[in-house]
Amino acid sequence: MTKAAFIVRNKFQLRQFDALADAFPGSDFLLYDRRGLHLEFSPDELEHQKLPVKLFKRPNISEQTGQYDVIFFQTLFPGIELLSEPPLVSVQYGLAKERHNYGEWRALADLNLMYGDYSVRQVAHFSPAVAVGNLKFCGWRYRLSQTEKQQAKLKLQLNPEKPVLLYMPTYGELGSFHELIEPLAKLNERYQVVIKGHHNDEMSGPKWMDIARALGVSSLYSGGADQRLLLEASDLVISDFSGAVFDAIYAEIPVILFQTRAEDRVGRQKFDLTSLEYRERERLGRVCQSVGELERAVEQVLASPTEYVARSAELRSELFVDVSDADDASMRVKDVVSRVISGDSPHVTKPQTFVRESIVRLLYAEQELRRARRRNIFTTLKSWATSVGGYLFARLTPRHN
Repeated sequence: MTKAAFIVRNKFQLRQFDALADAFPGSDFLLYDRRGLHLEFSPDELEHQKLPVKLFKRPNISEQTGQYDVIFFQTLFPGIELLSEPPLVSVQYGLAKERHNYGEWRALADLNLMYGDYSVRQVAHFSPAVAVGNLKFCGWRYRLSQTEKQQAKLKLQLNPEKPVLLYMPTYGELGSFHELIEPLAKLNERYQVVIKGHHNDEMSGPKWMDIARALGVSSLYSGGADQRLLLEASDLVISDFSGAVFDAIYAEIPVILFQTRAEDRVGRQKFDLTSLEYRERERLGRVCQSVGELERAVEQVLASPTEYVARSAELRSELFVDVSDADDASMRVKDVVSRVISGDSPHVTKPQTFVRESIVRLLYAEQELRRARRRNIFTTLKSWATSVGGYLFARLTPRHN
């Protein structure tokens, strides 16, 4: 039986791996032991995951991963440049912010498991890649009848007869939470507003929830919440530059994209105007460019939801392999991973090897630079403490005439 290590850094990445973890029982989650981890995870949460959770730090990553047949990861993690075996398999977790998702770090993977043909084309020049679908949704039957939709709302203690607006913003300077929370609170009087936060806004605790509750919005979920349950209950998804847009597209739920001042945001969080969530915005859903336009946009989309879903149908087929058949999706993944483990994986070209070696050297250099900075800071502080100590000693020592 294949024993896999799933590298994770937060709750979001745990949820992303849930379905894949089912395909590799007897494996482990390796959670990066970072500062503030206790603010995101309680001891009880760490004990009650699908797989055992083991903590790791950069210096001992090679030793800890030596017992596994394969390592799955979603993005760069501390110490990845130290690993030469077992095989590294990256698992796509999003479609937005293409400069990151399709970046040169993909060259470190022996195989990239991607959502669909579009993503395969974006990374194939860095490393071997295959389309397997969004494995987070493996086995999920997302097309619901009206009765099933109502039951999904009841599961979340919502009114089954009232439209549900699911708001899923991105984080940081690209995020829209502080712009939209008051308008959404007003819409909550007419509709049912549900908010799922972004995991990167919860590193020091879910403070955004306090803001939302103070404005009367109570259906709040953390970044690690099960997105399937929320999407099943939703009639409309509101987002911004977030990859959550594409989760709604896969689930065939109409989308409003609140994307203001896009030109001013270029370069922030690796966003640019050619990134898919902005470049294809008119095909993805109803674009909203001001707070004052939001209520009208909601009315328009809810009046013709099938029209907005149809807009993205062609793009959806290019972006995703369907994974609603769990057995088929699982078999596809197991097959390609077993070939990687046995050495029968797609051939890595010389140019791909050159890029990989360059990225490894760069990561080593960045680590050395961080160490040098820490040494300089320590030396500076030591020098300062010595100077201050000498000054105080001279001032406080009694003088004898």
